[in-house]
Amino acid sequence: MLSKEASKAKNKYSKLGSVISWFVFHPRKVKTWKVKLQRINFNLIGKINSKSAGAKKEELLLGGIRTWKITTPNSDPEKILLYYHGGAYQVGSPEGYYPMLTHMARETGFTIYIPDYRLAPEHYYPAQVEDGVKTFEALINEQGYSPEQIAFGGDSAGGNMSLVTLLKLKEDGKSLPSAIICISPWADPAATGESYNEEMCAKDLLLGPVFTKMWNEFGLDGFAGYFVHENDLDADNPYICPIKGDYTNSPPIMIQVGGDELLLSDSRTLKKVFDRDGVTCEYKEWDGLWHVFHLEAEMPESIESFKMFGNFLNKHVGVSV
Repeated sequence: MLSKEASKAKNKYSKLGSVISWFVFHPRKVKTWKVKLQRINFNLIGKINSKSAGAKKEELLLGGIRTWKITTPNSDPEKILLYYHGGAYQVGSPEGYYPMLTHMARETGFTIYIPDYRLAPEHYYPAQVEDGVKTFEALINEQGYSPEQIAFGGDSAGGNMSLVTLLKLKEDGKSLPSAIICISPWADPAATGESYNEEMCAKDLLLGPVFTKMWNEFGLDGFAGYFVHENDLDADNPYICPIKGDYTNSPPIMIQVGGDELLLSDSRTLKKVFDRDGVTCEYKEWDGLWHVFHLEAEMPESIESFKMFGNFLNKHVGVSV
């Protein structure tokens, strides 16, 4: 049963989904003014949420990319979570995610870096993969951390970015992070999974109205065309659709996903792929919850989720905080 806080938030997000769908345009007919309004709206929604007591932020550059370093009194300076924000590779920023990540930093005991990576439509694939690698290597070469001290994290498109960055590092024979956590990872942008259907669309508070518009008005299967040029769009490319990746010899990965969201099959498929490739994986589905419910960071379900991520990270990145 959902907490009373989650039930209240669910009513709020049921209205928000319709607002978000209004901003959606056809990917081959980019409307810059809508993109700007999307970003303002997204940041405002995130920024109004409460922050954890004693949280601090510091702005710096990682590989030339503007980044926020987020700490709480509980943050270990030697344990690092490189967090890639969500937003379909179109919206999102350190400002919008700061409140949520203060709670995550407190509950996990990690120091969090969140880069303001390049977004579409100004920057299409592979800009995001490049920025993922660049920020990870900057933590090592500029900030002096070792790969063993660093974990990746991300929600939605940020989950995609965590996974494709891992795959790129692995392909190039470079050092890897010690662990990865994913919240509702967007691992199947081609929308081939079984949860991309009208029944789930009706349940998904945030993405349901968006996909209804894409399917009915634009005749599109998925959202990939918004960050990948049409000529580059390939559902078998693991750097676009990480469900197609080879994760042999990857670090431990934890996935958490809402039970009432269109991206549910992305996570379920990833779990099968990780099992196939021998990856240590912990997996959790949250019944009745929506896409990246963690933005409502003070809900009991969100706090419990952050604690689970903390337990996982502390098993695989150094000693317990």
